[in-house]
Amino acid sequence: MDEAPVGLRELRQQLAQQGRRYLALSPIDQPRARIRFPGQFEGREIIWDADLRTLHHEYEQARAENPATTDAFRQYIHIHPAQGECVPIVVALNVPQFDEPAILKTLIMIHNYKRLRLGRHEFGPPVYFSD
Repeated sequence: MDEAPVGLRELRQQLAQQGRRYLALSPIDQPRARIRFPGQFEGREIIWDADLRTLHHEYEQARAENPATTDAFRQYIHIHPAQGECVPIVVALNVPQFDEPAILKTLIMIHNYKRLRLGRHEFGPPVYFSD
């Protein structure tokens, strides 16, 4: 993967040169992906430093810690405090993997959600997994 740009201006330049909407920091087409993309948060331009996870990945992680896990899992967005121009965000969605279409839909969701705020925000119905 490419080395991540340090600032917002550098990220925008790199994305413009590549004709891309996001910078992949890990392989895509996986149950977990890490990307960066420019956006707005609390009235200012920032870099979203996104850790994207499938709900099934979350389930597998919970089972690794506690094999008796039978909890329901819900989709969520968790926004962490800014680190300079970067705002870390974890997004867990009920998708099979984070391929190009799923990543682009996630970007649109984040860009269009006008009331994002710090913390964890769950949405959608609970999902149960079984072995």
